[in-house]
Amino acid sequence: MSESDTSGRGLAVRNSVSLGVFLAVAADAKVTFTVVELAGRGVTAGAAATRWVLEVGKPSLDGFTLADKLIELGGWEDQLVGLWQEYGRGEVTMVDFQARLAEIVHAMEIWPTRHEGMVEDFSSRLSRVVGPGADG
Repeated sequence: MSESDTSGRGLAVRNSVSLGVFLAVAADAKVTFTVVELAGRGVTAGAAATRWVLEVGKPSLDGFTLADKLIELGGWEDQLVGLWQEYGRGEVTMVDFQARLAEIVHAMEIWPTRHEGMVEDFSSRLSRVVGPGADG
């Protein structure tokens, strides 16, 4: 199954564990508005991470370095899943859930540039990505 963008190229449909968890968190009737906001930021961070991998990481990093970064991101996703499961079993209070979720989301937000210290460079590199057939 795939979609097409306006140029007719196929766009792959992704299955994201973190997206599913963040959507479930946001839809839960018992969470606070702050938690819903954190879930929204998590969705954005997940999308930005995918975009960074495709547009910056793959073209500029060797395979081992990129793999290490993806393993680090996977660790945050594992923590997110574990936290959501603990919450569902009633093993974590709302205050602790919110605090731990905030830590995970923040880590995901800064993930691509965590060790490079190039937050501005990350943004500028994404906006200058040249696609196939474009003048560069």
